Amino acid sequence: MKKLPEFASARIERVIRAAGAKRVSTGAIDLLNELITDKGLDIAKYAVEIARHSGRKTVKESDIALAASK
Repeated sequence: MKKLPEFASARIERVIRAAGAKRVSTGAIDLLNELITDKGLDIAKYAVEIARHSGRKTVKESDIALAASK
């Protein structure tokens, strides 16, 4: 399986700091990046299924919202 693109480490670190962390380890950044990427892929796949079921090729914001709510 091909490697998924990841989010920028600096962005992930900012998310963790926004949650209240003063210091953030590289391992924490890497693991959260992996988890967010995996969860995002799951949501995107479901959103694609929703769009196809609706007879569309375009994934809309509402498809993402519905997929994320499941």
